[in-house]
Amino acid sequence: MKTLQLGLQGGVGAVFTALALLAFTPKPATAAGFEDTMAERVLACTACHGDQGKAGPDGYYPRLAGKPAAYLLRQLQNFSEGRRHYQPMEGLLSTLDTAYLQEIAVHFSKQSVPYPAALPSKATPEVLARGKTLATLGDASKGLPACTQCHGKALTGVLPQTPGLLGLPREYISAQLGGWQTGQRHAHAPDCMAAVAKRLSATDANAVSQWLASQTPPSPYSPALKAPAGPALPAEFACTPDTATATAQAPAAMAPETEQVARGAYLARLGNCALCHTSGGGAPYAGGKTVTTPFGEVVSSNLTPDLHNGLGQWTADDFWRALHQGQSRDGRLLYPAFPYTHYTRVTREDADALFAFLRSLAPTAQANRLHDLRWPYNTQWALRIWQTLFFQSATAASVPVVPSNIANPAAWKRGEYLVNGLGHCGACHTGRNRLGAASSPALGG
Repeated sequence: MKTLQLGLQGGVGAVFTALALLAFTPKPATAAGFEDTMAERVLACTACHGDQGKAGPDGYYPRLAGKPAAYLLRQLQNFSEGRRHYQPMEGLLSTLDTAYLQEIAVHFSKQSVPYPAALPSKATPEVLARGKTLATLGDASKGLPACTQCHGKALTGVLPQTPGLLGLPREYISAQLGGWQTGQRHAHAPDCMAAVAKRLSATDANAVSQWLASQTPPSPYSPALKAPAGPALPAEFACTPDTATATAQAPAAMAPETEQVARGAYLARLGNCALCHTSGGGAPYAGGKTVTTPFGEVVSSNLTPDLHNGLGQWTADDFWRALHQGQSRDGRLLYPAFPYTHYTRVTREDADALFAFLRSLAPTAQANRLHDLRWPYNTQWALRIWQTLFFQSATAASVPVVPSNIANPAAWKRGEYLVNGLGHCGACHTGRNRLGAASSPALGG
């Protein structure tokens, strides 16, 4: 669940989306209604990846248009689940389910945008010749297969999920090879690209990046239906299709998914719990994410049902008390970095559903690390004073009354509940005083 201090500086997904839309969306002369189309919804994507996903202008944001839908879906899931790391992407995708990610992937796979001609390479002929050899023939002495063996004879990709390598900026290709070499980028096992990249020397990685970027993509540019015939690849390079990803099926549930668990999973996405309670490359909801605040460092806790490190010994009443009163199972007051100032508005029914979902996760034995806060912010008596001054648990009387001019009171009440409760929008969009408490006006930025 997003923390209040993460609200000060870690609500990256919401902030990035807003900035992207403001910075890159042309402002109409007159107000226009929102068109509920995928093209409208993915404006936050095209702000960096270019109109229709044709690629960004700076040589780093890659092309999305025309790539295999299964490949795009897999990469969206890799960002969402921590196998690829780029904070704005992780923030944008962390609350989206598999079905919606597939809609995005299918949308971009259908975009047909001409490729620009390749820019002249500044590499020497010897470097380009080495790059061509690696891409088209490989290097048996180093156990390196040719790029064409997986990415197609024309290097335009292979259905259902192998991307093309032409039309990509050298900077992007080089950065991705580096990501695999250093472990910053992962894929489902067998992670064949990591195996290839780790066998590339820095000189060879530069050579193949230079040569690929120097090739003008063919027209039309389309992925092959199957990989070219050739010698069998060693097991570590023999990537097998990720059936679950290719068919866009959700992963099997860890436990029988009751209606309550399903609702809890939906609520966890609304509250963006995974964003704060999943560290980069760590298990989902296992905590360990560190955020620097004006008072010191706050570390998110393990929400999996592990008996010793997570919620394994918690009851639904314990969880309700944490949300509603800002008090842990052992009676300690919780730091308002965990935004119970908003979660106190969550109903008991929703709290129980959210707890049921967290209990359905696979237990992860990741130990919780202590916060590193300055005195006196690291004391319970300071927390008690803070709660006395700035926190009051919600009651029926504290729920705002629907204004008389609202045409749809039910929709207004639902929206107000989501904004001020589980969605905790004010954690990011409300100013703070010197002690981190909300200041007026609410949602005033």
